[in-house]
Amino acid sequence: MADNKTKANYVKGNSIFLYDSLTRDTTAEIFGDIANMVNKIPQSQKPDSNVVIESPYDINNSNAVIDIYINSSGGGVHTMNSILTFLNIARNRGAIIRTTVTGYAASCASIIAILGTPGYRIMYNSSYQVVHYGNSNIEVSANGEIDLAAKNEKRIRQDMINKYKTFTNLSSKEIHECMKTEHHAFSAQDCLDKHMCDWILTDIGTFIRRSDKQK
Repeated sequence: MADNKTKANYVKGNSIFLYDSLTRDTTAEIFGDIANMVNKIPQSQKPDSNVVIESPYDINNSNAVIDIYINSSGGGVHTMNSILTFLNIARNRGAIIRTTVTGYAASCASIIAILGTPGYRIMYNSSYQVVHYGNSNIEVSANGEIDLAAKNEKRIRQDMINKYKTFTNLSSKEIHECMKTEHHAFSAQDCLDKHMCDWILTDIGTFIRRSDKQK
């Protein structure tokens, strides 16, 4: 198991802490821990999306929950996809993926945050998300590869766009505008409005959901 005293990205119990950039160097040691955690998730009934929950901790089977705490600038798309692969295996087993942005979640870290189970995506009230392209780390090493690399880069970027379009109510225009800069930040309130999170944790320890805000 990765030493969580020296590593900013680590696994403890059923919780994943992403507190560094998401690169192969910073995450390689935790993939085995994530795989072991997912393998221990008991097969259970998938959460009913029609059930109204009173808080993001309103869960019958706490053993079928994976918590992800995020304070990360993001990183490599392939590293993000590796993490999402494990999480979606757990989701297939009926697990709830509960994401909590404690500081900020940018690019690939934002994707992980929004891909939490709907109804269980939390942001601290002073946290924020930054929407922009992740780093694909595509390299060109031979003549004639530039066009192929560009094609692959476009595919990867379109996949990022599709995830925002699927799991939030950001429009295509908004997403493309965001991705023109590295600094388009959405506050927790913005994220609640844009369906990038479902709950805001306040300074007094209460949770605000979208329907509460609309009253």
